Amino acid sequence: MKRYSTLLVVFLFGLFSAGCKPRVSYSTPEWSVGDWIEYDVESQELGKRTIRYAITGIDTLHGEPYYWLEMASTIGGDRVIHKMLVPYGYRGVAERMIVKFGDQPAVEMPQGDELCWYPTDENRPFVFLEEEIEQGMKGDSTVTVGTGEYRCIWTEVNDIRHNRVGVISGDSVVSKMVSDTTVIELWVNDSIPLLRIAILKSPREEMKLAAFGHDAVTMITEEPTPLGSIVFE
Repeated sequence: MKRYSTLLVVFLFGLFSAGCKPRVSYSTPEWSVGDWIEYDVESQELGKRTIRYAITGIDTLHGEPYYWLEMASTIGGDRVIHKMLVPYGYRGVAERMIVKFGDQPAVEMPQGDELCWYPTDENRPFVFLEEEIEQGMKGDSTVTVGTGEYRCIWTEVNDIRHNRVGVISGDSVVSKMVSDTTVIELWVNDSIPLLRIAILKSPREEMKLAAFGHDAVTMITEEPTPLGSIVFE
């Protein structure tokens, strides 16, 4: 028995010495105030831009934590900020949404069904679940992005970011996600905060990790004006 145990140890040591690596794992990220992440994006519709996502606060709604998630998109010198109070992972409808275009005053969108439509483009932030990553897994892959080299899970998932977050049902929003038939490729790594994504490729655009940190503060400091109170001349 001792002889066979010794042979097994030698065999396993030989495998790892030959370059066999443990399987890469994926877990959904914990969202903490201050976490931020930035991507370089190449979009068919908008060209090159940068997008920064950040967690800048937490409130409690419906007996669970809701997060102030900010999405700042910059094209050239123009910037648009969406500040959204959302459930974890943005897997549900925003309770509040504040929008700021450049140096214009911040505006708060009316509460209600319409919030399920915004942000309108494919870069709405979204956390994929373990089973979604596992189901489409193609293998392990090492990628190099702006923050360094990562050994990632390479997977394919249904792209549901481009659709509205809720389903309009009469006068209410059913809080469930809607998937389309578009498939996207992801390279994910557990050391990346907030979304875990190092690279995202879709028929519409490509996102590559550029930077991340844990010192984010809100970009919208003024009191927003309710959209319904604005008078257009």
